[in-house]
Amino acid sequence: MKKIEAVIQPCKLDEVREILAKSKIPRITIFEVKGAGCQQGKPKQYRGAHYIEDSVDVKIEILLDDDEAERLAERIVTALYTGELCDGEVTIVPVERVFRARVGHRGHLVSSWEHDSAPSYLMRSSTSLKSYLKTLRRKFREAG
Repeated sequence: MKKIEAVIQPCKLDEVREILAKSKIPRITIFEVKGAGCQQGKPKQYRGAHYIEDSVDVKIEILLDDDEAERLAERIVTALYTGELCDGEVTIVPVERVFRARVGHRGHLVSSWEHDSAPSYLMRSSTSLKSYLKTLRRKFREAG
């Protein structure tokens, strides 16, 4: 199991999400992060005063099988590339174990993460999140 960590510009988030949706990635985590690389923020000026504005980036974390990680990382890098500074950064990190607090699995081996008791709408199946939400809305209307 591998974890892809991608730090990207906020304007590229929708493009990366489309790639993840086409690849049928069920679980992603998105963070808003600040960092200081070689640029150390953008110089700004307000009423004659100069200051450095930290840029806000987006960090995405994705857990994948070993064989899928390299392929998906390449697709993300291709989408991020503009040739300019601060295009983004994609890292692939090995993962040993996954612990699921909600379902009570402890010391769960990563190789069987797709076979645990997570909800079916989160798993790789023919049921999409869209149809799951549609079903929930219908049930809510019937109940109320």
